[in-house]
Parts: sequence; C-alpha cells; structure tokens
Amino acid sequence: MKLDEMSFFRLASQRLDWLSGRQRVLAENIANADTPDYRAKDVQSFESFLEDGAAESARQAEAGADPSSLLGPRREVEDAETEAAWGESFDGNNVTLEQQTMLSSETAGQYRLAARLYRKGYELLTVAATGNR
Repeated sequence: MKLDEMSFFRLASQRLDWLSGRQRVLAENIANADTPDYRAKDVQSFESFLEDGAAESARQAEAGADPSSLLGPRREVEDAETEAAWGESFDGNNVTLEQQTMLSSETAGQYRLAARLYRKGYELLTVAATGNR
C-alpha cells in the first residue's frame, strides 16, 4: 500500500508542499526588503491550490495520463502580490519585515503541525498493521 494513495496522506503532503512554497516566497520577500520598487508577494490560498490541482488531475485523467501521476498537485505555487501590505517606503518597496516575520512564523508553525499529523497517521498505520507500538 502506498501512503500517497490514501487521501489523508495525500492531503497532508499537499499541505506540506504548499507551506514550503509559501515559506520560500516569504523568505524572498525578506531578502528583498531593501530592493527599490520590490513588491511583497504571497502564494494563492491553500483552497485554491487544491482546486487547481483537482482540475489538473481531471484534465490528465481525460487525456489518459498514467494513474500514478494523478496523486495531486506537485507543481510550485504561483506568486501573487500581497493585498494587505502594511506600508510602502519612499523607494516603492512595500515589504515590512515585521509582517513578513509574523507570516513566516505562522507558516512554520503550520508546517510543524502538518508534519506531526502526517507522522501520527503513519504511526497509527504501523500499529494497525503490526500490532506493535
């Protein structure tokens, strides 16, 4: 049995992919905090990410793609300019380090939670299959 075939593990894996993509975009924002005219970015919502992946999977299924490629979206999330930036400097840069740090910390916490849930699900399957803790 492959863990990716079970919906819980597929969803947890997709969430981890989305969170790592978001963390990458936030790190890029922080790195460009002093770049003139740089605009802070964020990723699409997780719900949109899942919907886009479901639509892509349906298109692949209609085209007769290999079933193992239909496990979910594995593409990188797209950047979208942040709607609620906290301010803008005189050089046109709207990155606020405090905001980006808060978003990064929030994303890291969500990643830890998703990773723990994935691990606990794996442990439950192991106990169910072997009877050992």
